[in-house]
Amino acid sequence: MQGVVYRKTQQGLEEMINRSSGISVKLRQLLIQIDGIKPVASLVTPLEGRELVQGLMALEWDALIEKVPGSVATFAPAPSNTPAAAPAPVASPALPAGVQAVSSGQLARIQHILYVTNRTHLTGELDEWLETVVPRVKDTQALGDCLDHWERRMNAKGQSGMARTYKAQIIAILQG
Repeated sequence: MQGVVYRKTQQGLEEMINRSSGISVKLRQLLIQIDGIKPVASLVTPLEGRELVQGLMALEWDALIEKVPGSVATFAPAPSNTPAAAPAPVASPALPAGVQAVSSGQLARIQHILYVTNRTHLTGELDEWLETVVPRVKDTQALGDCLDHWERRMNAKGQSGMARTYKAQIIAILQG
């Protein structure tokens, strides 16, 4: 993440002027630092480590910032000339019709989204649920049940718009 460069979107520029999205002071300070030139490692911000990554993700998901094309994260693997083999589809005769297996990679990405939303929008109220229930998800039916629970909590906190945005990302993960 340290080598990634972010820039403000048009919406991010408007936020700088209007202060209409209600982001926290720390996220506003982070947004101010983003200039499309400095990599993440050069930003002067009170956020560090996981909190910085979560802040960047929140700003990106709120469409206030975007990655500059060509900037790369320092943890990204070096490009390979050998094309990666596509993972074999997981067939499970035990699953009901219309229910598909969820790969561990998909689940990890979805768990990350749920973790960030839990921290950012639900003030950690789903911590135990994220540690005990979500890791046991193996198929789209169980995932749907989990997402229904998560979405009810988001809606109860007045975050239905954010829930729709994140759910669209989760659907993209499952389709991709």
